[in-house]
Amino acid sequence: MRADRSGSSGPAVLPVRLFLGWLLIALAAACTPLSQQLDEAAARSGLQPVVLPGSDYPLYSYQRRQRGHHALVIIEGDGRPWRAGGRVVAPDPTPASPQALHWLGHTTGPALYLGRPCYGNPQTPGCEPMLWTYSRYSTVVVDNMALGLTHWLQENPEIESITLAGYSGGGVLALLLGERDLPIRRVIALSSPVDTHRWADHHGYGRLFDSLNPAAIHSWRNDRERHLYFGARDRRVPPALFADAVERIPGAQLHIIEEQGHQCCAPAIWLPHPAP
Repeated sequence: MRADRSGSSGPAVLPVRLFLGWLLIALAAACTPLSQQLDEAAARSGLQPVVLPGSDYPLYSYQRRQRGHHALVIIEGDGRPWRAGGRVVAPDPTPASPQALHWLGHTTGPALYLGRPCYGNPQTPGCEPMLWTYSRYSTVVVDNMALGLTHWLQENPEIESITLAGYSGGGVLALLLGERDLPIRRVIALSSPVDTHRWADHHGYGRLFDSLNPAAIHSWRNDRERHLYFGARDRRVPPALFADAVERIPGAQLHIIEEQGHQCCAPAIWLPHPAP
């Protein structure tokens, strides 16, 4: 007589074991510093750590040094500035799941994951929560990142031009940084709230009163390509909310990708071939 494997004693054991296994993995991840998780994710993507000097804050970044005259530079999203539904400031905004870093691992050629002030090490002297909350797109932040990128270019003199991409809030910084005097050929914003005031009002958040808002720029450089990609199903950054803001950017191209949500878009969509 064959034992009945469909009874409660058999199947009930496997879910418990799976649950305990998942719980141990989750607890291990929770006990691992976010900066270490970022290092491990970068290593899996074939990137090496590099600390770039900013005007006030070092930028914990990652690079891929390969032959080529054109580099891809990407900026991560805002991570987790707040906890408890926006009622408590997070002590560390570093993303636990760095989407832009993951995407960078699916590209080739010279590349830089450009860090943001205090991300990767919020214990850096001078770091305080304003830099990842209300001031996260401020002049201070953009100045630091511009200086860090300039230093990286000086250390890599063979790089003649850049594609600058940013995911979510990183796309806001990419648009702002794209106005600086840097060899940027094209700017790509992915699922980015181009008008930060409208984004805050839409969600009922407090406006980022100490940040720059791309929608307030009235005179854009004319020597850049600009492409803004949105997922058609994105509820965090609904494309319909920002279409008119994109239209006000001279020469900007709006791309709405069907069947995509906020994690739009993989490099195969916006960088189908290695940059020249």
